Amino acid sequence: MENKKVDECILAFDIGGTSVKYGLWAEQKMVNKESFVTPKTWNALVDQFKQIRIQFEQQSVKSINGIAVSLPGSVNTVTGLIAGTSAVHYLNGFNIKQELSEQLDLPVSIQNDANCAALAETWLGNANEANLAALLVVGSGIGGAIVANGKLLTGHEYFTGEFGYAVMNSAGDTLSELGSPVKMARRFNKLNPAEKNLSGEEVFNLADAGNALAQRYVNEFYQWLSIAAYNLLVSVNPDCLLIGGGISARAGLISQVSQRVSLLMKEHDANMEVNIQACYFQNDANLIGAIYQFAIEHDDTFEG
Repeated sequence: MENKKVDECILAFDIGGTSVKYGLWAEQKMVNKESFVTPKTWNALVDQFKQIRIQFEQQSVKSINGIAVSLPGSVNTVTGLIAGTSAVHYLNGFNIKQELSEQLDLPVSIQNDANCAALAETWLGNANEANLAALLVVGSGIGGAIVANGKLLTGHEYFTGEFGYAVMNSAGDTLSELGSPVKMARRFNKLNPAEKNLSGEEVFNLADAGNALAQRYVNEFYQWLSIAAYNLLVSVNPDCLLIGGGISARAGLISQVSQRVSLLMKEHDANMEVNIQACYFQNDANLIGAIYQFAIEHDDTFEG
């Protein structure tokens, strides 16, 4: 992707199920990054946005030129509507883009969170030189995106990249159930009453310490994620497959998935290169990608 610049001051928000991250894009970088607990209502969220804008304009910059938002769900960037299952229920059913623009009196862009992560990687990250890149975002569920020649593939109903909905076995379990470290920890906790309410990271640590049950569940997690990666690679044949989400920073994850995918390639005579990497951006990916989405929609913010 051409390394274009966004020179305006843009306020970016990344809305998640438990928290909202935000930051200011100024002088070609994301600064003043903070977060707050996700409000329980839309009106409370908008009020928080307004307060943050006022705070930045009083303390940091003369004026903010736009609002860029990353959020969960199947996002129609044209109509401003969100379909599918969203981690923040009150975001569905109305034109968020128009409503925010009217409330804040600024141009607004919105985009799916996984799509934002993919845009960040193809703009400034590990997929910057890729003609075709795929992304898997691993967290409480599984999201993803596909970018071709710098443009997101969205699909007929803006559902491209919702890999978590893929059915992985005859029992009907989805990738979001089997390939999520959060769901893996829940299954482990049910069978291990001595260790209650462990997080995915804690189950991984137990496995590293030699706990046999934890090792079993961690291996199952790796295998399901690897099968999903294999299916994505043979279906799309991207230059690279990036894995994002907090788990992507864990030592050994990329090598585990790469090795297992290579074995699947050999087993099924799929003679393909395996190029799997962690995302370059971690916590800032959605914010940075939201900025690029804003630039896509407002071409005057681009410089060659």
